[in-house]
This record gives sequence, structure tokens and C-alpha cells, in this order.
Amino acid sequence: MPVPEYAPARLPGDPLARLDIDVLERNIARMAAAARSGGFALRPHAKTHKCPQIAARQLAMGASGLTVATIREAEAFADAGVTDLFIACPLWPDADKARRLRRLAEVTALRVGVESAGGARHLGRSLRGAARPVEVLVEIDSGHHRTGAGLDVVGVFTFPGHGYGHDAHARERAARDEESALAQAASSWTPAARSSPPTSRPG
Repeated sequence: MPVPEYAPARLPGDPLARLDIDVLERNIARMAAAARSGGFALRPHAKTHKCPQIAARQLAMGASGLTVATIREAEAFADAGVTDLFIACPLWPDADKARRLRRLAEVTALRVGVESAGGARHLGRSLRGAARPVEVLVEIDSGHHRTGAGLDVVGVFTFPGHGYGHDAHARERAARDEESALAQAASSWTPAARSSPPTSRPG
């Protein structure tokens, strides 16, 4: 995916974000290297930047795809040429959202989150007729208590949002909780599975 070039109009007084590209690219490279050394497929969360140029750099430097929070974000990055997207939020689509998800599945390798058997069944019914299978990751609770725990269930994911607190040690505790919850989920993967499930840390 080439880095798109934009020259957005800017009005006097508009807020302006300035990025140090060298620092940005060092951070992207460091995260990609950490994922490779740990044997993870990296799909960084694009809700942080919502920027096609940054997404293109992440993909060029080793990311397998992107994580997004909403169908609209997925559509925007698909329009920008991203072909591997994970919507890291359990979905209960109505007719319009189901149609949009089916359309996304035509142009991307699409993964979505579920948190319950009922949610998975509804999603399966909603996506009948999709051009290709939509893969599913089951969200597990690693301490944030956001959610509970025709589709291919391909893994699990979690959101350690309780690490965003002001406590200086919150991130470290959340990381330990996240690691423990994912390890427990992986170890309890059903015997019918042929290998350990992929795990994802989209936060």
C-alpha cells in the first residue's frame, strides 16, 4: 500500500498536529520488531491516528493489517486500500450494517469480534451470502469488564482498558492481566481445534 499524499486545506486558527516522522517511524519499526520476535501478527489499532498515511507506513514496515473500532473506520481504511481489517468490537448488526459488512468482505480479509454464542449466531445470519467467510475472534475479559467472553472462529482477543488509569503502575498490572487472560483462553482452546488459537492485543 503506497503512502497517499494529501494537501488538506487549513483555515486560520485550525488546530494543527505536528509529527516527528523520524520518531514515528522508529516507533512503528520497534513495534513491528517486537511482534516478529514474539511470533505475533501485528494489527495496530488505527483509531489512535485515523490516518491513511500512518497506516501505510505501519503496513509497509511489517503490520499484517489494521484493527479498527467501527464499521465506518473499516470502510474508510478499505477505501484507502487496506486489505486486512479487524473490527475489535462485538457487533450486533442491523440490516444496514450487515449489508456494509458483506460489502467489506468483498474487498478485505475481514475479522470481527463476538462476545457470546447469541452474538455469533446473529452475526452468522447477518453475513449469509458474503463473498467470502468472515473470521471471528472471541473477546475475553482481562479485567476491564467491558464485555463477556457460516463463521470461522479463529482466535480470541482482549481489551486491557483498565491500564489507562492515572496510577503509575496501571499499565504494568493491565499487561500482566492481559497476558494471563490470553494464556488461559489459549490453554482452554477446545481439543477440536488443530492448533493454538491466534491471540490479539488491539489496544
